[in-house]
Amino acid sequence: MSEQTPKTIAVFATEYYETSITREPVELTLADYPELEGMSQDEAINYVELNASEMASTNPDMYESLEEELNDMDIRRDKITNETQEINAVAEMF
Repeated sequence: MSEQTPKTIAVFATEYYETSITREPVELTLADYPELEGMSQDEAINYVELNASEMASTNPDMYESLEEELNDMDIRRDKITNETQEINAVAEMF
């Protein structure tokens, strides 16, 4: 079986991006979070990063958790990195 010669070739570009969004910070008063008591700065930071979804919001009338509050903060910066592009072609048989 011989390969047929295509009548057209479709050529298209595909672009890839990695996007990150940084939101405004929420300032925590450590005295309001007894679970952080006695922790070093590094331990407290690690704890918050791992447990924000379980921690109380600084504004409990509006948010159920610290994570929910953080996700509602204004965007401070968005960044697109690792931009790449490739050209692809496919044969169209008619």
